[in-house]
Amino acid sequence: MNLQDVVTAFESAYTPDPREGLSVTHEVMEGKLQIEVRHQDQDALRGFDVVAEPLETEHRSAADLGRDMAEVVARELAYGQLSAVDEEGKFKRIVV
Repeated sequence: MNLQDVVTAFESAYTPDPREGLSVTHEVMEGKLQIEVRHQDQDALRGFDVVAEPLETEHRSAADLGRDMAEVVARELAYGQLSAVDEEGKFKRIVV
């Protein structure tokens, strides 16, 4: 699966959140796509990562995977309070 096609599908399906201080970026590396969502509030940098590592046997298209990732990002942002980093300095990780 071409991960750049997944990025394109994500960008088409995701409606940007107007929240000030919010950034949504992506990184393609070694067969996986990671969407990083970060928000700087008054107290700390908060956020989460949505990761897709499609397998050869998976029956989802790039469009389906991009749409699924956009839905996860929108749902997590709708909850309001984003997590800060954990004890190890990592953000919450959601695998799609």
